[in-house]
Amino acid sequence: MIESQDNMKLPPFNGAIEIGLRALSLLSEAFPASYSLQRLVVSDYLLVHSDDLPGGPPGLHPKTPHRGGELLVRRAVLEQGLMLYQSRGLLERHYTETGVMFAATERTAGFLDALSSGYSVELRERAAWLVSLFGEVTDGELLKIANSHVGEWGAEFAMESVLKVEDAEWQ
Repeated sequence: MIESQDNMKLPPFNGAIEIGLRALSLLSEAFPASYSLQRLVVSDYLLVHSDDLPGGPPGLHPKTPHRGGELLVRRAVLEQGLMLYQSRGLLERHYTETGVMFAATERTAGFLDALSSGYSVELRERAAWLVSLFGEVTDGELLKIANSHVGEWGAEFAMESVLKVEDAEWQ
């Protein structure tokens, strides 16, 4: 944990600011397209674990055990990050017949251009790679791809799912 000036403990990875920034990078690359929250959750995983896909670039985060379970916990923090960047005019929320969609704004690329850390540069490279690979794929198809690889991303994730189903049957 990192301590802030006001003594709050901040998680070093995967907080709302970082996850929101990753979504912002992806939406900027896809501009003017808009993405659903579900697509952003799956895409966020693929941005940081790009090496989980065959032929993908090196991952931005280490290959930790149980990383497949990250897909289950990203949604709430991602929503917080999206709201943060939306409040700064860097992304927009659109209500459509298919649900809530998020899109970059005209200001997004300029904001991202101002960031110069190695992580932000690599993040934008992964976002460009991901959009070029899956930009035309539907949300449902992307989810199928993710589901087909979850076992590879951690067999423990599949086992946990089986255990939860079995536990539910006993109740």
